[in-house]
Amino acid sequence: MDARTLKKQLGFRLFPSKLDINLDENKAILYIGMEASSVCDNMQEDSSAFEGWIFCIYAPMQDKIKQVELSWQIPNEKDKNTHYNRFLYRVIKMQQHFNWFSVASDNLQELATFRNRYKDVKLVLNQPRIAEKQTDFKEKTEAFFERAFMDEKQFYKGIQFDSFNHQLPVGLFLNSVSQNSSIFPGNKGAIDLWGIRKDEFWIFELKFNNSKVGILSEILFYLWIMEDLFFTRKIAYDPSGKSNTIRDLNRVYDLAQTGISKLHGVLLTDKLHPYIDNRVIDFINKTNQESRILLSVQMYRPRITVKLL
Repeated sequence: MDARTLKKQLGFRLFPSKLDINLDENKAILYIGMEASSVCDNMQEDSSAFEGWIFCIYAPMQDKIKQVELSWQIPNEKDKNTHYNRFLYRVIKMQQHFNWFSVASDNLQELATFRNRYKDVKLVLNQPRIAEKQTDFKEKTEAFFERAFMDEKQFYKGIQFDSFNHQLPVGLFLNSVSQNSSIFPGNKGAIDLWGIRKDEFWIFELKFNNSKVGILSEILFYLWIMEDLFFTRKIAYDPSGKSNTIRDLNRVYDLAQTGISKLHGVLLTDKLHPYIDNRVIDFINKTNQESRILLSVQMYRPRITVKLL
């Protein structure tokens, strides 16, 4: 089934032009192919957000799809960058979490090389280093609503947090944090909002007036990073994090030492992409091999302040 027919059956208006999507109905395999430029691109872009598109297609077609195979054009050495490193990490995490997900044979060596490069090495996260200045954010922006949620002290309806804050950095580095040791892009990249509730850690991907499928890829990536901090402990903070009180980093550090029972990822948004519905969220939670990770949605109404729905 080609992309055009598949779109018609799903009732979708479009697929990203840089994704090659087709379904082998006899084998019940959904094939996703990516261009070299897409795997080196920002994961928020439709052409790079392969996870989001896979879930949006698979969830409503579970009777026709039993397996997904991802393939991609391998970039030239000079074009490989930290975005590509992050892409390979995301692919490996999809393999680990979803037993219906596979990688084309032509790409397996790329994953093996990446695994070997970062096997038995010290991987560290960066930390907030500068106390935030008071800023008057322009109304009706994500930064404005992020501050509004902080002021309201409520991120999720019916849940009170023991600790909560915002902008938790997720830059990953080899051995120590430096300009030359960055593994993933976006040294300024951070989880929008986060909270601690007993022995649970909650992360929130905040969107305003931005309803892309890529929100799924973003929240999953942040969940994978936090999984490797709290569960697998393949990633750590430098010991200086224990005394770093900027944006309550010390509380996250302490929790990483003691461990958590649940890791929650929340899409905190005023509007979801029409392809992301309850079936998609339920499918992700149902087929995820790590039952301690849960995904959910919290809608809000943006006004002068914010109101959870």
